[in-house]
Amino acid sequence: MKEAVEEQSEGIANQGAGALRAAALTLIACAFFAAANAFAKGAQIEGAIPPQQVTFFRFLFGFLTLLPWIMMARGPVFRTAVPHIHAIRVLFGMSGVICMFAALAHLPLADVTAIAWANPLVAMLLAALFLGDRISGRRWLFAAIGFFGVLVMMRPSGAAFGWEGLFALGAALFIGAEVAAIRALAGRDGSLTVLAIANAGGCLATLLLAAPVMIMPDGWQLFAMAMTGILMVIGQLLFMAAIRMRETSFVAPFYYATLLFAFIYGMVFFGEIPDLYVYLGAGAIVVSGIAITLQGARDERRRRSP
Repeated sequence: MKEAVEEQSEGIANQGAGALRAAALTLIACAFFAAANAFAKGAQIEGAIPPQQVTFFRFLFGFLTLLPWIMMARGPVFRTAVPHIHAIRVLFGMSGVICMFAALAHLPLADVTAIAWANPLVAMLLAALFLGDRISGRRWLFAAIGFFGVLVMMRPSGAAFGWEGLFALGAALFIGAEVAAIRALAGRDGSLTVLAIANAGGCLATLLLAAPVMIMPDGWQLFAMAMTGILMVIGQLLFMAAIRMRETSFVAPFYYATLLFAFIYGMVFFGEIPDLYVYLGAGAIVVSGIAITLQGARDERRRRSP
């Protein structure tokens, strides 16, 4: 009896430690994601470097960062039975990054991050249309709250309602479509294969777009673009490690800490002070995203229960 109690206590302690590690890894990943976007903004601070070029260097240095893992992997990393889904993912991911970096050149870091982080709304809708997901009424309600947050962020009286804000909205749409494509890849290819193909494919695709407008960067711009790719991929690796430790429904709410780091970096490095609309809109988007994730996990458990 005593041994059983001790084993149960040890199991609970291990679960708690795993949860703490998963939360810590996710928060560090979020700090890296926001920092990557801050470097992308910094590289364009004088408007000389076009967003296509920043995107190309993001994927180039992202792929170079992955090389050690690719070389140490057992078996062929780039072998896949669904190249068409990877191609769709690369297209959406590349488009989303270009839109985000174009918006970052003209709008505050926190504004762009908040609008782009509404991508779970798009992913949920596309999963319902093309992947056969059943969406409960509550999740549609939470999606409406998130959409309201986007509208508040893109208020007609603010700069975010102009073409710059449309780039941020485009980032949310394309990244949401990318998330749906990643969902379609789940269980078919390993996470390293998905990351490697995304970065290699994104590098090749954006080279075609960046080549006609590419200019010679100075030392700071090259460093900033390199850090954009390095930090983004390290953040992705950390986030994947966190998901391996705990279920997505536990990790996902911490993912929105990216917005908090974006607020901090924007204020410290760019002197950007968010107004009331930013706080209200970002709050609605965060609440919506967390609620959609948690409700989706509950709905899935109900469907699996006998």
